[in-house]
Amino acid sequence: MRGLRYLAVAALGAIVLGACTPQPAPSEGTPAPEDAAGQSFSRDMSAGDKASCTAGGGTVQRRGRAGVEQCVRPFADAGKQCTDSAQCQGKCVGDAGAAATGGAVTGQCQADDRLFGCYAEVKGGKAVNAICVD
Repeated sequence: MRGLRYLAVAALGAIVLGACTPQPAPSEGTPAPEDAAGQSFSRDMSAGDKASCTAGGGTVQRRGRAGVEQCVRPFADAGKQCTDSAQCQGKCVGDAGAAATGGAVTGQCQADDRLFGCYAEVKGGKAVNAICVD
C-alpha cells in the first residue's frame, strides 16, 4: 500500500510539473483557442488595440500556452530583490517550491504585468499562494 501511495504522489508531481513546461508558440494553421464555454477566439489583437498598447509604453507579445497576443507593460523595479509584494509595482515572486518549505525567502519583483509560469508570491518574507499559470 505504501508503494502505491508513493507512485500516486510521483505521478501527480509529474502532471503538475508538466503543466509548467514551456510550450512552443502555435504555428499558422493551428486552430483558434477556445474559452471556458468552448467558443473560439482570435489569437491576434486588433490594430487599434496594438496601437493603444504601444502608445501606452507596452509591447505586443504572444504569451501563454495558447500564444494569444497581449499587451505587456514592463515594471520599472523588475528583478529587484524583495520580501513582500508591497515593495514592488507588481508582485514579489519566488520559486513555487519554496511555498512548501515555509521558511524565510527573498523574491524578485515581477518583470511585467503578464506573469506566466510557476511561481509563489512572497509576503512577509514567506512564499505563499504557489500557482502555475499557462
